[in-house]
Amino acid sequence: MRYIDKSNRCLQFDEYIQQYPPSSWEEFDGDIKLTLHQHLWCEQGELCIYCQQRLPPKEGKQASAEIRSHIEHIRPQKMFPLLIFVYENLSVSCEGFINNYRYHSKKEFCEHCKGDKYDETTFLNPVELQDIESYFEYNAEGYVCPSSKDKVRAEYMIKILCLNHEWLIEERKLVLDAVAHNQLEINSGLPPFYSMLKQFSLID
Repeated sequence: MRYIDKSNRCLQFDEYIQQYPPSSWEEFDGDIKLTLHQHLWCEQGELCIYCQQRLPPKEGKQASAEIRSHIEHIRPQKMFPLLIFVYENLSVSCEGFINNYRYHSKKEFCEHCKGDKYDETTFLNPVELQDIESYFEYNAEGYVCPSSKDKVRAEYMIKILCLNHEWLIEERKLVLDAVAHNQLEINSGLPPFYSMLKQFSLID
């Protein structure tokens, strides 16, 4: 995970909340929700807030996209109902699976793995901790591991988000290999698994 600066707010979202404050997430206007999703996606460098895989731009319900994403409440809605429409609590997460010949519609990592699991004293919040990258280390085999900074909190995050899911491990190794052979092309946003590449000094 990496720190996400929330200072560049989504003005359309702010105006909507002020003028037409919804009472529940289900009442949230779909067009404004899509605008917010696209803003958050750009804010995060087009990466998932948790695993940092690249996410395609969302258009409509995105039914056919291999890697799907949605707006994530970092502090869960059920536990923190007053934060449902607080911009600093909103991000974009992948939906924890990819549709291909090996992995089907199983939501096995990131937000759908996390669900309502949230411990205020242990959770590492990507929008609050500027040094969040220092809690984790990556190895050449594609695994993410706790650093010596705070192993308990880092292990907690790796577990509740299932960041060492087989698919994520394989994808990290593929990205490392692509960078090593100068085959990783990124036209916008950040490269996938940005923090890993940064640790290995493979990007500026």
